[in-house]
Amino acid sequence: MKITVVQPRYFCGENPDEKIADFLITEMKKVSSGGIVVLPEYSNAGGLSDPDKELAAIARSKNMLRIAGETAKEKSAYVAINVLEKRNGEIKNSTYLFDKNGNVAFVYDKHHLPVSEVRLGIKAGNSSGKCGCVCELDGIKFAFMTCYDVYFNEQIEYIAKHKPDIILIPGYQRGERTDIIHAQAKLCAFRCNAFVARASYSMDSDEHGGCSMIVAPDGRILENIGKGVGSISVDVNPTEKYMRQAGFGEKIVRNDDFISDGLCPESFV
Repeated sequence: MKITVVQPRYFCGENPDEKIADFLITEMKKVSSGGIVVLPEYSNAGGLSDPDKELAAIARSKNMLRIAGETAKEKSAYVAINVLEKRNGEIKNSTYLFDKNGNVAFVYDKHHLPVSEVRLGIKAGNSSGKCGCVCELDGIKFAFMTCYDVYFNEQIEYIAKHKPDIILIPGYQRGERTDIIHAQAKLCAFRCNAFVARASYSMDSDEHGGCSMIVAPDGRILENIGKGVGSISVDVNPTEKYMRQAGFGEKIVRNDDFISDGLCPESFV
């Protein structure tokens, strides 16, 4: 499978949300047949910082989702797209995964919300309050995190328990240092023994933001676009796992099991 992540430029001048949406549509349609493409957070409202304009951009979500579904069907590929939307009377930060027939296979609603999204009126998670962030599709187990989610070990541990193959991370993280972004993506991949596909926005600074990347289960960064604009791709076996010794001279085990077998949460309450 070819994993592709897309990174637009954040500073797009006047009407940036329209320009970013058009850019993402163009890049999305380049996905290889049978592959997966991951778009960044707020595909319909990128580049905006004014709450009223962000809310106005919600109207574009339906068109972005329609095109994502059509592209998935046309290319017999998976498409992961994040939108700011209104659904069932609530404002949601939603990541949709489309299957190869162009159907919605799963929707993940961002669970951890920064203060800016709370002020915007976004509702976290699903109605049960549970973090449903794992699904299986065509024998591949996908997990989901969105931007701010990556700071929380509780979600990483939940995902690790479900043994995913690919973790999809639409992001923004415009003010975060690049070294921290690298560390977060590597940690998620290493702990969960899964590929990480992270898509974000290019900033003007070499030290902040950007860094759309694909990371291997052993924590190696396979490709990183840095502050570039466009897309990067890597061919992978999505079910590949990092195998290691369970300590010096011990048997070979999955890396996630090596960590999970040593957990003692009762000691840290």
